[in-house]
Amino acid sequence: MTASPPGAPRKSVTERAFAVLMSFDITHRRMTLSQISRRTGLPVATTFRLLDRLEAMAAVERGGDGRYSIGPKIWELGILAPTHDVIGMGTRPLLVRLAARSGAMIRVFVYNGQNALCVEEVLAHGGSSAGGGPGLTLPLQDCAAGQVIMTSLTPAVRSSLPLTRMQFDRLEETLAVVHRQGWARLVRPDGAVDYAVGLDAEGRPPMALSAAVPPPSGTTKPLVTAEALVPELRSVARTLVGILNNSADDRHSTAAPPETQPHTNSEHR
Repeated sequence: MTASPPGAPRKSVTERAFAVLMSFDITHRRMTLSQISRRTGLPVATTFRLLDRLEAMAAVERGGDGRYSIGPKIWELGILAPTHDVIGMGTRPLLVRLAARSGAMIRVFVYNGQNALCVEEVLAHGGSSAGGGPGLTLPLQDCAAGQVIMTSLTPAVRSSLPLTRMQFDRLEETLAVVHRQGWARLVRPDGAVDYAVGLDAEGRPPMALSAAVPPPSGTTKPLVTAEALVPELRSVARTLVGILNNSADDRHSTAAPPETQPHTNSEHR
């Protein structure tokens, strides 16, 4: 982040506080005061005052070495979002079993603008990859999960991606195949192969379940074939959607009676 240009409207306290929080990302999980100041473009003194207030609210934490990280309150709020409540619903053992059977890295992605946002990741041993894990974002066009997600978007939305006309036309051809067969396959430059199927859960933005199969070592034979993996992905995806839909039903059933609910005309997205 950079400082505001001369003459730009002064940011509110709320905007500056969010700038501090948004300076953290998957490659900047723990930062010093000066690092946060540089990334936000805010003066060090202002940054310190904001961090002091955010720390008091558990929105950030300061370690013994003086570095700051995102605090538990942000996590508590974040997992309330419909895009993130796949976490903590008893779904992780399901993903761990799939990872163990397939030897693949299993991820759940959700639509996030021009990117696919990872909200869950599991390796065969139950951990997460270095530099990956929840919070990782990948361009929609660069991953199998993103291709599946894009089949739920309109051509007008897809046309906003940073692609040339030729790239867009080629992508549209690929997405037509993905839509027809119901799954995506993408080979990475290192030989790894990504597979993905959709997660069409009620009340949530487009989501996808993906499996990243590592490249073969010492043989040209793939570790897992599409014929073996895709049916398993679909089976697990159906179970995940059932869990997510049941949670939505539970939320509806515990809501106040209809006569006590304020009437709204908000669109279901």
